Amino acid sequence: MSELLRILVVDDDRRMAKTLVDIFRVKGYEAEAAHSGSEALEKVMGGPFGCAQNGSFDCVLSDIRMPEMDGVELYRAIKARQPDLPMVLMTAYSTNKLVKEGLEEGAIAALTKPLDINALLAIFSSLHR
Repeated sequence: MSELLRILVVDDDRRMAKTLVDIFRVKGYEAEAAHSGSEALEKVMGGPFGCAQNGSFDCVLSDIRMPEMDGVELYRAIKARQPDLPMVLMTAYSTNKLVKEGLEEGAIAALTKPLDINALLAIFSSLHR
């Protein structure tokens, strides 16, 4: 793991993604945004042909409900290629069946929006030893 925890924030709501990236940077983390599942996969896998374009991430924070590829589908795709990459899911819909699916697949947490930033930072802190 790198000196600073590198977090990929995935949310189709660009304002939410930017706000979270800004908060994480202020708190001392490296953070980058992706606005779709396919963009996130490209960043995690290092570009369209697997070349190391953006470097590796230590954790992915993804919205569950997104067009084209939801957060659970994204998690499955990442897990197939990088099974040890931790993922935290977030949603505005706490009773969503995708929350249950994501946790059953192995996501380390599923948080409800509006996010409890302190709880999220505690999760990140536990990853960075």
